[in-house]
Amino acid sequence: MKGHKKDQLQAKQRYIAILKTNRQLTRINVIILSLGLATSYLGKESIAIPLLWIGIIIFIYTMSSNLMARRALKKLK
Repeated sequence: MKGHKKDQLQAKQRYIAILKTNRQLTRINVIILSLGLATSYLGKESIAIPLLWIGIIIFIYTMSSNLMARRALKKLK
């Protein structure tokens, strides 16, 4: 029983660490998207479009990672 509880606690800590990392990625993503929108507004489409796509890809990654980590945390409870 003791080993199972220890494994469960370690898994919970891993998933919480993933959620914290995703919060930081989200902050960086907001900056990337705002830069893409600002450069698009200024007419620099050759720079803006790749920035917007990178922002969208990072957004999809962080959202899917958040969903998987939250599901795993719910299973542990």
